[in-house]
Order: sequence, then structure tokens, then C-alpha cells
Amino acid sequence: MRFVLAGLLPGLMLLSLLLNACGGGHGPGAPTPSADAAPLFPVEQEDRWGYIDTTGTVVIPLRFERAWPFSEGRALVRLGGRYGYIDPAGRLVIEPQFTDAWHFSEGLAPVEVDGRWGFIDTTGAVVVNPRFELAPGLLEEDPYEPRDLDLVRRDGRYGYATPDGRLVIEPHYDQAWYFSGGLARVRIDGKWGYIDRQGRVVIAPQFDQAWDFSHGLALVRLGDRYGYINRQGAFVWGPTT
Repeated sequence: MRFVLAGLLPGLMLLSLLLNACGGGHGPGAPTPSADAAPLFPVEQEDRWGYIDTTGTVVIPLRFERAWPFSEGRALVRLGGRYGYIDPAGRLVIEPQFTDAWHFSEGLAPVEVDGRWGFIDTTGAVVVNPRFELAPGLLEEDPYEPRDLDLVRRDGRYGYATPDGRLVIEPHYDQAWYFSGGLARVRIDGKWGYIDRQGRVVIAPQFDQAWDFSHGLALVRLGDRYGYINRQGAFVWGPTT
């Protein structure tokens, strides 16, 4: 038994995801829930998806074929091979009807109908009729995290610098990623951990795979076991197999 968080794949993978026949709303980074809703996180057990809160409690039952993070009060889900949207109470507010879809941003979401992309609003009303081969905006960088520190590479090692080139964190990581939620995931000697913006190790490298923090939680993998950790590195859900 395992679970996986959706929506935390690097932006460079977006094109291959879009070309994947299974498709389906794989947004870059973890979209931000609406301000009036408590953060919810998609999880999977035995091929069914639902949502937990920051304590690891299941608040939306695991009944979906696939589920993604909330954005603007809506979360993309798949049922019966089609994509639709739920609200934070788990209610289907836009029935599964699309062959592919994306998360909401600024009140609109790209959806695919018969091989063409258009846009709907949060009520499900069509704002732009499906006519694009690829919806505008699907390949943009994650808009949710400011890029005040850029990744730099020197002698095969990664560090961080300001946009004007001032080195802030020396390049000594095997691999690294952008900051999310105030922490960045870095790899040392084949294991992933997290640092803060001063380069201090906050969570020691110990994971075989790690994803960005979003609303205080991050997905990690230990061997074939997945779990969510908090900013102190403690598991709030899992790890489970």
C-alpha cells in the first residue's frame, strides 16, 4: 500500500506530461488553496485518492481514480476516466466530463474536449471554447513561489545566488531545487534533505526522493515507502507501503 502526492513535478517535465496519453492536469508545483480554506493534500491508498489535512487526518474519503492539489477553491479529480473538479468539502462542483484538464489560475482552468483546449470558470461555464491544440499557459513556470534566489551550478555542484549574481549559498550540493515554503530540497551523497535560505540544514539528508513543501507538508520517499513530513522532519502521514 502506498500513497503519492500529485502536482509536485519539476517544470521541465511538463511537456512530457502533456504528451502522455494519460494526461490529466499535472500542474507545475503545488497550487495554492483559496485563502478561506484549510490546506488539503491529495493522497493515494490502494489505487484510490482522497485528501488529508495538515495533521494527516483523512477529510475527503479516498474515492477518486486520481486527485490533484487545490487551487482557488477547486481541486482537479478523475472519475470514470474523465476529469472534473471538487470543492474543499469534497463535493463535485464540476462533473467529470473532460478528457484532460489543469488547475485553476486567476479564475480560469484549461480543459480539453475532443483534442482541443479551452477555458472554464470556477462554476464550470465555458469562457473560451475549446479550439487550441495546446492551451496557453500550460508550459509556464510555477507562478506560486517567488524566485528571489536562483539555482547556480559550478564544477558540477549546485548552490544559490541572487538574480544579480551574488552568491548566497555555496555550490556544494549534488542536486538542488528552488525554494518552496521557505525551504529547498537538496541532495547530498545520494540522499535528499532540506535547507533554509541561509543554507542551514533544517532536515538532514535521509530520503531517497523528496518533493517541495506546500502549506507546511512535503512528500518524501524512503525506499518504496511514501509519507508526508512537517517542517521539523516528523512524519504526519505514513510512511507506508
